[in-house]
Amino acid sequence: MSSVPQTMYFESVVRNEQRGMTLADELSVRFTYHSKEEWLSKIEQGLVTLNGVVATPEMIVMPKDKVVYRVDNYTEPEVPTDFETLYEDDDFLIVSKPAGIPVHHTGHIFYNTFTGVIRRAFKNEELSPMHRLDRDTGGIMIFAKDKDTAKRFEKSLDLILLRKVYLAVVRGEFPEGEILCEEPLREDPNHFIRIKMFPFANGKPCKTVFHRVAVFHEKIGDIEAPFSLVEAELFTGRKHQIRAHLSHLGYPVVGDKLYSFDGDYYKKLVSGNGPLTEEDFQKLGAKTQMLFAYRAQIRIPGKEPHWFISHKFTSEMEAVIQRLPQPLPDASTLDSEASR
Repeated sequence: MSSVPQTMYFESVVRNEQRGMTLADELSVRFTYHSKEEWLSKIEQGLVTLNGVVATPEMIVMPKDKVVYRVDNYTEPEVPTDFETLYEDDDFLIVSKPAGIPVHHTGHIFYNTFTGVIRRAFKNEELSPMHRLDRDTGGIMIFAKDKDTAKRFEKSLDLILLRKVYLAVVRGEFPEGEILCEEPLREDPNHFIRIKMFPFANGKPCKTVFHRVAVFHEKIGDIEAPFSLVEAELFTGRKHQIRAHLSHLGYPVVGDKLYSFDGDYYKKLVSGNGPLTEEDFQKLGAKTQMLFAYRAQIRIPGKEPHWFISHKFTSEMEAVIQRLPQPLPDASTLDSEASR
């Protein structure tokens, strides 16, 4: 856990659509973690500046105005900040993210994002993630070392990141063989949980291929056996794609608060009835969803494609992996198979 500064300064730039608003309105529209009344109070306390001047609530904002909000005695939820470095050169950094930390800032975490942790660890504010993982999904990520590299490859990441394979522990006995899921996904604006992805004919095209690795007949928490270890390979990169496809197929990820138990545990968290209890986690089967981006075939410019592998699982997922009758394949085995 990185130490969070006691005083934090949050900077933003006014957008075109907020032209002519009062400062209080602009802040309450964009940053909904405070109500308008709370923003008025913050401004009146002298905690907000507009273009370097201590602000008043009735100030009018224009596009490109700079707003700075000061927070004293700042605190954040604790998140895991340990990571594994898999590769580094002048242009790219390949690391394994722990589950439980967001890549970018959220409504409650601004300082201890994974991007922030990496930038501070390598003393490089230009390090930029080339893709993202959900907060509760751990695994392999590629960072560009500078903004020029990030811009050069942002539209052609598929030339570098050739294949992405995840491991998931799911409820139920997953079928043998190759299971292809191409259900289009999108959000349902009429659903209570706006961020959840659902199969819709007019959704975004998706493709995931699943392979069963093993079936286990012991319980996980309060979840009755069987459960399965599954490989999932992404061919498109939609939000929550693997989780939504597995839920649609009837094999939700163990520990997934959003896509198992009808999202009841996610609703408990966001409705203010949390935090989740040990009893809740027993019913979910894990404190963090058992989904991990464990291997990726990456072509570093000027080099041959290579499989990078990370086994930085959560302790709960590691306990399942340890039950396998034989170890997962290593990078040299995968590279030799790919070269045949």
